[in-house]
Amino acid sequence: MSTGPVLCAFDATEPSILAADVAAWLAAPLRAPLELVYVVDHDDLPALPPHGAGIDPFVRDALPEIQEQIAEDAARAQLKAALSVLPHADVSGRVLTGLPATAVRRRAVDRGAMLLVTGTAASRGFRHLLHGSVAGALAANAPCPVVVVPPDAALREPGPILVGDDGSGHGRRAARHAEVLAARLGRDLVQMHAQDGDPAAALARAAREQRACLAVVGTRGRGRLRGQLFGSVSTGLVRAAGRPVMLVSEQAAAPDQDRVARS
Repeated sequence: MSTGPVLCAFDATEPSILAADVAAWLAAPLRAPLELVYVVDHDDLPALPPHGAGIDPFVRDALPEIQEQIAEDAARAQLKAALSVLPHADVSGRVLTGLPATAVRRRAVDRGAMLLVTGTAASRGFRHLLHGSVAGALAANAPCPVVVVPPDAALREPGPILVGDDGSGHGRRAARHAEVLAARLGRDLVQMHAQDGDPAAALARAAREQRACLAVVGTRGRGRLRGQLFGSVSTGLVRAAGRPVMLVSEQAAAPDQDRVARS
């Protein structure tokens, strides 16, 4: 984990509001600023209706720009409303334009983000987080761990952070991040070595039984289909854990263990 802010992908839908709540919960003990990032994809705006031949060409040419400005103004208003109710002192919002995964990832890189938080349906691009090409690319290539908040997630559970470690490089990387996060949150760390049977089901069951506040697992990054996040364990855990799940890809920067020792 870096020393930067916690970023949250936001679009004013219920899943992204839930994600923002989790992001605020994480940012407070991490002593990190929180930034909500709202991406307006101009290419995803509703098609304008066809215009009659008599319309002024200057007006016709200006309509797309007007539509884009209205969408960005609406995003700023929704961000302002969300920021006003978040339980975190150091919180800000940012409206960006472009492809959601690309824009959020670039922002995470520019800000040196510590964590990136998203709901599983934060926008059309995030709707199928572990299968859609846009959101899969974000989870696989973010420069920091990505916390995914399922719609049925139990929040602020009193239990430990649970991490799945299968002895691989992915598992060890996830365990290092989990150790640092547990120390910052003041939670116990429970490591599970579930390799036989269905590891995702075993991890999810343990997370529910121990009322884990967060489950953590490493991801295997990209497969042959560019942008798709592979890894049956990470996918199954998000589906079944019933709580936020932190995915740690090979692109995530090494955790700042020295910072933990000093805090």
